[in-house]
Amino acid sequence: MFNMSVQSKIDYDVSTYRYHRKAEPAENLKLKVLAGSVIGTAIPLAFFAKKQKTYISKINFGLKEMLLTGLGSITGGVISGISFDKKEYKRQKIHEGIFQFLNTSIPALLTGAFISAIDRTKYAKNNFAKIIMILTGLFGGMQTAVCLSNFINDPYDKVPDRKLTAKDMLANADDAFGALVLAKIPVKIPSEKILPVIYGWCGYRAGSSN
Repeated sequence: MFNMSVQSKIDYDVSTYRYHRKAEPAENLKLKVLAGSVIGTAIPLAFFAKKQKTYISKINFGLKEMLLTGLGSITGGVISGISFDKKEYKRQKIHEGIFQFLNTSIPALLTGAFISAIDRTKYAKNNFAKIIMILTGLFGGMQTAVCLSNFINDPYDKVPDRKLTAKDMLANADDAFGALVLAKIPVKIPSEKILPVIYGWCGYRAGSSN
């Protein structure tokens, strides 16, 4: 039992937080996983574009659009990874998919709830108060996502928990980019056009994990 615990600790330590890999995937596998993630992203985008009667590049992203697009991309990446990679990596890909989905959805959910709540108070036009709420939802949501994914993926605590330090938050802040879009922050970058790319990348990371 001691040796198994030590091996699990070693396997965890050699993984990077951002990619969660023990070995670099083969180039052909990367392409297949990327293709699966792109397809998984494109399906919900096509649906929402048709529903909103607009082009994919002009979709108006609300919470529903974010959750389903993120779920589609991550599912596509994970299914491709499981289909073309070694069977021994199946569980890790599923675990990473759960983490990626929670890390894209929970910050958006919390930020949306906080912004909605402050809009019903006297601080509705107070930009400083909104920034505080956005940061609380963003980083609090990322921490919540890590804790929840640790519990779902390892309910009996057999391996070391995945941690989230300030450095890790910065490295994975793109996963929570949807929270900023939902908060309607007036920035000069095309936020809603970048969002599908970020979701596709999350799917790729989940499918290529091992």
